[in-house]
Amino acid sequence: MSGPRADPVVQRALDDAVPTDLPSGVADEVAELGKEVWLAEVTGRGRDRWPGYFADRTARTAFYTRVRVQAAIGRKDPAGPGAVVHLVWAGAGPAGTFMDGRTATVRFIRDERSGTWTPQR
Repeated sequence: MSGPRADPVVQRALDDAVPTDLPSGVADEVAELGKEVWLAEVTGRGRDRWPGYFADRTARTAFYTRVRVQAAIGRKDPAGPGAVVHLVWAGAGPAGTFMDGRTATVRFIRDERSGTWTPQR
């Protein structure tokens, strides 16, 4: 099975692969935010929401098309404080080749005063 119909299977596999270590509400919140940041990363749309993360506007001039996130999970960041979002996504690269099963991670730090999550490079 491939394409969007396979995405729930990919999500279950990702959920099963990495044990939950955040409260479910927090894990869901950061996973959703990770999807949004990653879509901005690969498509260029929405980068203005995180000007510190996308400070170099010239970093990528050719973007992906037909992009979708197949699965995402939020977990504690083992490399330090905050959270990490593990993603599996699909899209056509600048040359036009479409692939499912691409992987990515986005790291976040939480501002304890405001409760907001900020993506980190």
